[in-house]
Amino acid sequence: MTCQEITAALGLAAVPASVEGVRSKMKRLADRGWADEPSPGRFTLAAGPACGS
Repeated sequence: MTCQEITAALGLAAVPASVEGVRSKMKRLADRGWADEPSPGRFTLAAGPACGS
């Protein structure tokens, strides 16, 4: 999902400030192993132990 799609799914307004906040949080989650960033700006859930295993 893109950050705009994630922002909309969370029920937030798709304004640049909200999208950038979500992007920052998703980057942090990717660094911690909770999310993957297969291509720049697109995020998925990580397949590792953080997925509830």
